[in-house]
Amino acid sequence: MKNRCCMALWLAGALPLFAGFAQPTQSIALEYGQKETTVVFVADCAVKKAKAHCDCTTLSVSGNTITAKVDTSLFDASVDKTISATTADGKQTTLTMKFDVPQAVIFTPAALIWKVGEAPTPKVLRITVPQGSPVKALKQAGLEGEDFVYDAAKGKRPGEYSVTVTPKSTAKRLRNRLVIKMESADPRFSQRIIYLRVNK
Repeated sequence: MKNRCCMALWLAGALPLFAGFAQPTQSIALEYGQKETTVVFVADCAVKKAKAHCDCTTLSVSGNTITAKVDTSLFDASVDKTISATTADGKQTTLTMKFDVPQAVIFTPAALIWKVGEAPTPKVLRITVPQGSPVKALKQAGLEGEDFVYDAAKGKRPGEYSVTVTPKSTAKRLRNRLVIKMESADPRFSQRIIYLRVNK
């Protein structure tokens, strides 16, 4: 019995201790127009290799630490980016960076959708420019195609707008786009496409 116990303890000591990362998922809040950020992941043993799944991310590995420099200049909405990491014990881990990008303009809803055969009633797109946004104002709204009509108006409060869109007919499937152009020094926020659809 004693020998068996010793053998069990020896085997337990011989088994590798599987590594883990203290924070395999990290949330990063960005500011308007932020061009770059750095995210650090720390494992409890050496990191053998790491690979980013996006060209926007540059990695450096030192011991048990992965440092990710992320080009956020093109992020115009909240997005996740991932990294594959292999530690000295052979364990593979997917590391996730969740970037919270503040909305320069809020569009509600994100698309205007009707069903084939329903009454061609107007639907309203509401646009809000939050305080502190890099967008100064809504410059214009325009339609691509001739299947819808629209009317744009300013809201009662500064930074509030609405666009009322109506299909000329809902007898068949339609797909058009409403192009919203905005006044902003940051080209990421100069235009937004809202899809207009009549679906089955």
